[in-house]
Amino acid sequence: MGMENLGDLIAEIRKARDDLGGMLDGRDGRFTKRFEAIEADLNKLFLNSRRPGSDIRIDDGDEHKDATALCILKHDLAVPKVDPSQPDYIPSPDEVQTASTARRGIKQLFRTGNYDRLDPGYRKSMTSFTFGSNAFIMPPQLSDRVLSCLVDPTDVAGLMGQATTSGASLKFLIDNVRMQDAAWACDVSCFANNPQPDLSEGLGELEIKAETLRFIVCANNDLLADSSFNIENWILNKASDAFRRTISNAVISGDGIGKPLGILHPSAGIQVCDTSAATPVDQFTWQDLVMLAMEIPAQWQAGASYFMNQRTLGLLLTMSDAIGRPLFGQLPGGMPGFQFAGWPIHIVTQMPNAAPGTTPVAFGNWQQAYTVLNRRATTMVTDPYSAGFCTLFKFDARIGGSPTCPNAAKLLRIA
Repeated sequence: MGMENLGDLIAEIRKARDDLGGMLDGRDGRFTKRFEAIEADLNKLFLNSRRPGSDIRIDDGDEHKDATALCILKHDLAVPKVDPSQPDYIPSPDEVQTASTARRGIKQLFRTGNYDRLDPGYRKSMTSFTFGSNAFIMPPQLSDRVLSCLVDPTDVAGLMGQATTSGASLKFLIDNVRMQDAAWACDVSCFANNPQPDLSEGLGELEIKAETLRFIVCANNDLLADSSFNIENWILNKASDAFRRTISNAVISGDGIGKPLGILHPSAGIQVCDTSAATPVDQFTWQDLVMLAMEIPAQWQAGASYFMNQRTLGLLLTMSDAIGRPLFGQLPGGMPGFQFAGWPIHIVTQMPNAAPGTTPVAFGNWQQAYTVLNRRATTMVTDPYSAGFCTLFKFDARIGGSPTCPNAAKLLRIA
């Protein structure tokens, strides 16, 4: 390489250095403008990170999934009976987008309390998920919490059989009469079972009515406008807890008048078995629990389980022999649940304590013995006018329940 070429190369390097230095020093302004724009964006990000609720992240996948579930819930309420000849319902992209907008509108409704103050786009989408004028279908992840399985109080309804109806009630055909036995040809001269009984004898009808359950939450307008936490979930927890307690109490001890008929009510038809004559007064033994299970026909024992509260379970686990050794050995720990003689034990807080004349233990196949009827999903109506400076959130649902096969369960009574 000649000196002329080397001098040209050095000149190019110096020129490039000067141009880069000019950009870094801001003499041409391009680098400075870009840097200032980035700095402004960072400042906005830091500012937003200190605002209430800025830590909330929305997962598009979960939002799409929840919107799809809301469309399916709406379809199931309109067409509750499954037709095997029809294909499975899959919401279209437009329906999912409408449901997603409606979910956001319902969240905004909790803040404002007034449907008329919502954005027109939200109101239009919410009209697709209504019962009447202002009663909106709750999103599935919220409305299902009415029957969610919590430790205290126990969600008894979630342990029972489930049914859905589109009418005011659900009717079952009952056949509780067994025909006569067949006979061998050498044992009879003519007909095997003569005279033959009428086939319609013993046929009956059981009707479960859907009763209305209501609950009202009164929230101050200032609380709705200024709260920096997820207030809609907080309100729904209040409503779901009230619904859950009322439904579970009715499933256990309801009288059937304007509410479900409970398993402990005499009209339920579930037979009561007394403790053994060898059992001490005011007590029960593990032998009584085994005999109680054996009173259930074998066809229902596979899915059966015990119902008792935690105090009764404590009496069972602390039973000992004549010299004080525990009958059940080491108490179970780290297990998903308690079992006795191979059958699960559900701790049901609504069951009574062990006392003379009470029935603290129940055993049965509860999917067959009892049916919870769902007529309509939980709906909400907002009332920003009746309570002055408060907004009323009026929740209601239609739920019924009744024993459908009393022979699939038995109760143990303390003598």
